[in-house]
Amino acid sequence: MDKDFIETVEGLIFCVVGNVHPPAKAIAYLKYIPKYASGVRIKWSRSGVFYGRILPYYSAEGVFKVMQFMEEHYPDYIVHDDVLGFKLIEVPQDKVKMHYKPEERLAEIIKSPNDPLEEQVAELISIISEKSGVPSHSMGISGSILLKLHNLKFSDIDIIVYGRDESLKVKEALLELYADPRSDLKMPSGETLERWAKDITKIHPLTFEEAKILYGKEKWSRALYKGRQFSVHPVKKPEEVEEEYGDKIYRGMGLVKAIVKVIDNSDSIFLPAKYIVDDVRIIEGPAVKDIVEVVSYEGLYSDLAESGEELVVHGKLEHVKDLKNGKEYHRIVVGSFEAKGRDYIKPLRWREIAIMTRT
Repeated sequence: MDKDFIETVEGLIFCVVGNVHPPAKAIAYLKYIPKYASGVRIKWSRSGVFYGRILPYYSAEGVFKVMQFMEEHYPDYIVHDDVLGFKLIEVPQDKVKMHYKPEERLAEIIKSPNDPLEEQVAELISIISEKSGVPSHSMGISGSILLKLHNLKFSDIDIIVYGRDESLKVKEALLELYADPRSDLKMPSGETLERWAKDITKIHPLTFEEAKILYGKEKWSRALYKGRQFSVHPVKKPEEVEEEYGDKIYRGMGLVKAIVKVIDNSDSIFLPAKYIVDDVRIIEGPAVKDIVEVVSYEGLYSDLAESGEELVVHGKLEHVKDLKNGKEYHRIVVGSFEAKGRDYIKPLRWREIAIMTRT
């Protein structure tokens, strides 16, 4: 499932992407390696083994670096996927030594936390569960804490929430907690907000003003608990996943920029984040007339717009052939390798907010 981790027989640790995978394989990106490689900082350890992150942050530049590393050292993991229409990492099932499940790790932490960070995880989950009514067994913990690689000084808390209804309840609860001055859960502000905004503008095509709007007002899923950064990642339950691998065939058609109107955002909280759209106006790129959705594999652009809102989107244009119903259409994908980090999703209202802020 999305945000599970898998470790291979070589000791490579991957994060799983999405819930739709080829038979006996997992689409994933390389997160940790158990040895030194050029440009990799060793900052995590477990049972005497030190690990570095080959992917310092999820971006086009980072993905390119990972693909280079894999092609040089582990080329068998790189495949050209005939369904998706491009080259990516797919981990074969027979190469998996360990499958790390966020829900199992969280249950272990709640039962018996082993250090101050795990105690903080248990506290935060208890607060969110009590406020939202979502039981802890509908949640999980991902990232370095899942792997028992966490560093007490700087590791973030990456929370998973399983299920659409459960995720929306957690979202509502968090917004209420952020608004309560007595709460230990805070949206970033002041110097913290400015630092986060500056950091994100280094790897994404957002202005400083746009980044401040995003993190200061929009991004309910990334905040602070007692000063430590935490994030929330909604993941569909298996029964909520409608698409199976091979149901649709995807082919890239270059880059496109467009203004679109959102008519359904119900899948925008997940990864990939999906917006059903209409009233599409092409600004740059192929003038196709049947773009019906915008999809982002970059979590930064999840849950940004309600139905009726307009977005400016720059991304890869894809032709989609649905083999189940015979329909064909186009979509815009954000977070593709082809865009080289220049793609984005920006609500039009950001422009108005920025103007009001300056005045």
